[in-house]
Amino acid sequence: MNHPLVEAVYIVICLIVFILALIKLPVRAKMLTSFLFTSGVMIHFFYGNRTFELLDGITQNLALLSIILLAPLISIPLKQERIIERLVNNLKYVIDDYKRTYKSVFLLVFILSPILNMGSLRIVHSFIYDLKIPNRLLSKAYYNGFTPAILWSPFYASVGIVLVTADLSFQSYLPIGLSFATIQVLLAWMLFKGFSANVNSSKIKINGAFWLFVLYVFIILLLLVGLELLTGWSMLLLVSILCLSVPLIYQLIRFNSQEFLSEIKAYSRQVKSFSSMEVALFLSAGLFGSALLHTPIDDLLRNAILWSSEKSLVILFLFIILFVTVLAMVGIHQIVSVPIVLTVLLSLDLQMSMMSAAFMCIFTWMLSASISPLNALNIIISSCVRTNGIRVAYQWNGLYFITITSVAMIYVYVINVIY
Repeated sequence: MNHPLVEAVYIVICLIVFILALIKLPVRAKMLTSFLFTSGVMIHFFYGNRTFELLDGITQNLALLSIILLAPLISIPLKQERIIERLVNNLKYVIDDYKRTYKSVFLLVFILSPILNMGSLRIVHSFIYDLKIPNRLLSKAYYNGFTPAILWSPFYASVGIVLVTADLSFQSYLPIGLSFATIQVLLAWMLFKGFSANVNSSKIKINGAFWLFVLYVFIILLLLVGLELLTGWSMLLLVSILCLSVPLIYQLIRFNSQEFLSEIKAYSRQVKSFSSMEVALFLSAGLFGSALLHTPIDDLLRNAILWSSEKSLVILFLFIILFVTVLAMVGIHQIVSVPIVLTVLLSLDLQMSMMSAAFMCIFTWMLSASISPLNALNIIISSCVRTNGIRVAYQWNGLYFITITSVAMIYVYVINVIY
């Protein structure tokens, strides 16, 4: 409903939710989100906005936030059928050499991450943290298994925000994201071969739980693509609908109300206890990002992008990576920087395809999230391997990130030619 009263109520509710989430945050997180929120309001005020206009942008990321909050629901059928538990438990019986360990952890994270997001890392690590796996090897398995999903899965902020901002359909982008994710996996396995060249390897036993999970993910993706073709609705909306409807349909088929209610209660506790940071960050980042578009940074960024694009596509790509990564290093999340970059890219008449711009932004999001010690992905992996984020990203996995970035430069040219 496009009505001023509805919009006003919508904004007020978002403000109340932001305040409730802010109260629950630790001091450092509270300082970051408060800074984004107050800076956004002050910038809007300085440029002449008043009343509800001061909160312009606070609802910008709400559709994406709904996916982050609802995504755990889609794993309820997997939990009730004990598929995830069987997958992870099997790892305990295959730890006998480096290559087998790496491949086992890699595969677990790789198949769980497309729909469980960072929950896949937490789930896997909760089962294997006491198995005495070398930390360097574990960090490689986590990064190599997780990062490909950031490039193509509709359950990730990187894909969701970029496709919505660029007004691209998921089915048109999926071949691009999946193709590079495949290249990324092959490169990771080749690099690990050199890392453990002197270690013997035996075959991994893939059981029925593995194929059931693969089938489940395939059906979810098939439904998303099919529904997008049939309805023309936003992928963010379709993912949210599936997150709600899949567990309900499964419950009607299985009809185990007691176990289902137990899962819902666990989910509710999880949202109340652990989602405050996502809520506060996404709402404040939307407000701050919207405000920045009214400042001189918009013109500076526009000029820098225009200059870079005149040199070459690679220079433009490198500039975007540098800009987003530097901001990520000082704590400014990609949810703030990437939409600004993409908005500027779309507003300029550049000699590049829309798909190239989308891929560059999504890849940059993945890379900067991986190597910035202030980003959740780097923080989670470094805490799992009990080593600082700089060492984990640069010393242990630097070659991996340099390699995939170099290949991504070539890949962007290929996209630009095809599209």
